[in-house]
Amino acid sequence: METSVIVGLLVIAGIWSVYLLPVVFGERRDAPLSSTEEFDRWSHSIANVQKHSVAELAASRRDVVRQRRRRTLGGLTVLTSISVFLAWRQGSLPWLLGSLFFASLIVLYLVVLSQMKQRRNLRLKVSHVAERPSEWEEPQVRVIAR
Repeated sequence: METSVIVGLLVIAGIWSVYLLPVVFGERRDAPLSSTEEFDRWSHSIANVQKHSVAELAASRRDVVRQRRRRTLGGLTVLTSISVFLAWRQGSLPWLLGSLFFASLIVLYLVVLSQMKQRRNLRLKVSHVAERPSEWEEPQVRVIAR
């Protein structure tokens, strides 16, 4: 039974390494091997900007980010459900603790996403009205002339 727990934890660690190691060490495909490859990437990105409008490029980038976030959330949900099932099936406390860990990761991920959305909304917030004291702060009776 302990062997299955160890194997399960190694499988989970392997899955997490697929998601986390590229983030920690950087994407290999973004790292140029030589200056000519870097120039080639740069010229292709300039050509891509010339072909498409800025709005299209921003929309496609947002779609990629949304897809990546959905995939991450889906992966966490699958890991949580699998570990809950294994905890129920085997009556194992380590699997139950693992499922609680994955559930807490889901909650933490959603909190981080909501904070990012709030920061973005604050950044995009535009005030068109000049700041002035509200009507309640102004005196109700004005003396015009004596």
